[in-house]
Amino acid sequence: MKRIISLCSVFLMVIGLCSAQSKITINAEEAKKSYQEKFKITPMNKTVTIIGDKVIISPKKEDQEYTISGYFCGQIVNRTKNTVINLDNAYLENTNGEAAIYGDAKFKLSAERGTTNYIVSTGENSQKSAALQCKKNMVIGGSGTLYVLGSVYHGAKADDVKIKGSGNFYFKGTAKGAALSCHNLTVEAEKTFNAYFLDSKNGIKADETINISSGNFYLYGNSTGLKTDTLEDSAEVEHGITLKAGTFHIRDNDTFYETDAGKYSAGKAKIIEE
Repeated sequence: MKRIISLCSVFLMVIGLCSAQSKITINAEEAKKSYQEKFKITPMNKTVTIIGDKVIISPKKEDQEYTISGYFCGQIVNRTKNTVINLDNAYLENTNGEAAIYGDAKFKLSAERGTTNYIVSTGENSQKSAALQCKKNMVIGGSGTLYVLGSVYHGAKADDVKIKGSGNFYFKGTAKGAALSCHNLTVEAEKTFNAYFLDSKNGIKADETINISSGNFYLYGNSTGLKTDTLEDSAEVEHGITLKAGTFHIRDNDTFYETDAGKYSAGKAKIIEE
């Protein structure tokens, strides 16, 4: 049996008015007008290939860094493990229902200090795609501002995800998907970022575990704020939510969390109902 904590009154749940929106307005189309600078990726060398509306990053060595700025419509693909992509006032969108940034291999995405960056997906796709997506692991960090807005299904999606840094990160999916979808989410101690998970079916949806030891989380306007489980699991797979520390601001969600019975622990986390 799953454990569910409701944040709405029984009356509101009965009449179905719990899933109010987050009251945080993000106007990506209006913001896009400020990104007139031509798209630029540095270094621009033999490891970068541009074919039509696709930019392919494939360094021969791991841990190579690239900086992206300006406006780009299409898809940026990373094909080498541990590549670092730094965003420096970039607006990246894909209007074909696919990811604006996609990783074939694990990569790290960082919003540089003092910058504001957008990763946006629109259009239609039969797949459960996301604006920011990796079929392997992904690290999200930096000290700038990052908006990840997926209007197709999920906001961000990867296998195992880590969130680091001290920036402001906004994730938004759809009423069918999650703001952040992953197998496991891990946040280590002493991280000071602000992460917003907005107006989605699930704020954070992990197929297996959510383990958080620091950070400031804002779960606004979701059906379920934190959820672990997947219909594709075998019966032996256990799910769990462990909030060792961190601050969780919750508002206008139907339910704060949902996971296997007895597999939720709040530890020293501060949970604030707004």
